[in-house]
Amino acid sequence: MELEQCNESSCSLEESSIQVTYKPLELFYFMDISDPDGLHVMTLIKKLELEYGHLIRFRMVSTVPSCVGGCQEEVRLLTMIKAMELQGKRHAMRFMRHLHINDIFLKDSSNDNDLWEIARSFVGYGLDIDELAADIQSNQLLSALAVDHEILKDWEIESLPALTFVTRDEALKIEGLYPYDVYQAVMAELLGYVPTRETGWDVEKVLGRYDASTITELAFILELDKPVIERELKKLSLQQRCRPVPGCSGQAWATNK
Repeated sequence: MELEQCNESSCSLEESSIQVTYKPLELFYFMDISDPDGLHVMTLIKKLELEYGHLIRFRMVSTVPSCVGGCQEEVRLLTMIKAMELQGKRHAMRFMRHLHINDIFLKDSSNDNDLWEIARSFVGYGLDIDELAADIQSNQLLSALAVDHEILKDWEIESLPALTFVTRDEALKIEGLYPYDVYQAVMAELLGYVPTRETGWDVEKVLGRYDASTITELAFILELDKPVIERELKKLSLQQRCRPVPGCSGQAWATNK
């Protein structure tokens, strides 16, 4: 595995464990962790966080909807993700981003040793391994999984990925992935006005905010062609302001800190 080299996955912008600022929108995003393609919703979430994070509070709900029994690898992965989230959703997000950026999924993470190796690589980001081990066996974890299950039922989620935008007065569910302007239109409809979009992002700023991103992600977030992104990355690399993440075939880049 290329774990120790490719472990600089990003986390949610909503890193604080205590959220006190009122935000008019809440966004639940639902992912099937047994489907690698379903993780692409995270690139969409990343763009929404950067441009509308001042308006939206985010909540990730990960699940394995097709598992009735016998899906040990998927259940083990879901358990690890939820146990990490008990220490702060930034840890769960970083774990999911690690899988997404490095294309490491169930085929490469099919046993406990692999999952724990990934977990240990996040100790430097504040993850407590002993607490993680205890949480995996705890009733608190079972309760957290049950809450997510109830959220899925309440929203009558039939296909994944799915996003639900919620205000104090109404909500709207979107199943599947759509062009970005669809989500912008939904937000405008629910808020009753066109929300302010935070602009001014460039390659270096996005890398600095998230630690690491792929060329595909940067192209989507910045709405630029991949060759333009690649040229900018090479320029920043020559200036020693960013670097390719080793073992990721030049597709993932990180800032130099």
